[in-house]
Amino acid sequence: MEKLKSKNNNIQEIPKQFCCDLEYFFTDIDDTLTTNGLLPSSSLEAVWALHEAGIKVVPITGRPAGWCDHIARMWPVEGVIGENGAFYFSYDRKNLKVERVYNLSEDERIQCIEGLLRIRRRVLEEVSGCAIASDQDYRLFDLAIDYCEDVSPLDQDALKRIIEIIEEEKAVYKISSIHINCWYGQYDKVSCLKRFLMDKTGKAVNEYQKRVFFVGDSPNDEPIFRELNYTGAVANIKKFLDSMKAHPLYLTSGESGNGFREMVQVLLEKRMKYL
Repeated sequence: MEKLKSKNNNIQEIPKQFCCDLEYFFTDIDDTLTTNGLLPSSSLEAVWALHEAGIKVVPITGRPAGWCDHIARMWPVEGVIGENGAFYFSYDRKNLKVERVYNLSEDERIQCIEGLLRIRRRVLEEVSGCAIASDQDYRLFDLAIDYCEDVSPLDQDALKRIIEIIEEEKAVYKISSIHINCWYGQYDKVSCLKRFLMDKTGKAVNEYQKRVFFVGDSPNDEPIFRELNYTGAVANIKKFLDSMKAHPLYLTSGESGNGFREMVQVLLEKRMKYL
């Protein structure tokens, strides 16, 4: 199917047929599900509503493996993609077992950890005011550098220097709404999404375009906006749109958790009316 051309439509314009056919709902977490760092009850209720409607929810996040293990076990989700695509975890509720699928070999993981320690040391020595993310101890293959979550927001010169260090150390990086995440390896959120879908359905993403949706909030979601035909974003993405080449197809009126709830309500209302 040819990718739709028009972008940034209001979520109310999403087709009823797509809402009826939807099987997999992929979603960012920070500033998409959450609001000001908290998970509102309305967001978790929306995830439950999707689950109860037979739609498989899969969070995609830069957050750490420790968080993802919890989410896979205790949220009503089909799985969770973590550390920007380093792995996915899914929980077999029948056999009470977590399935862990990694995108790096054991040797690659060792080399990755060594490289990230070098970046960590250099960033802390060379960039004043930055910090390592408070959830770093729960990460496996990703270094998260905090530029505005638990520290005073860094200026553009400091962000530029962090990026220069990462590039000098030949790592990959993405900028989220709170962290600069970096890692080693040829994977990202898109490649892990594709692997997850193939493992779970036996089909490539292009065969599933009419049954898959993604919602995000920031430039690090841009590769997924580019890859999938049906994507959305909460309204707080608007401050980034001028700097982005790939835009979401649909936008909500509300920001963050309110926007997520709005998006789910529209999808499910159209799904129920169509059915």
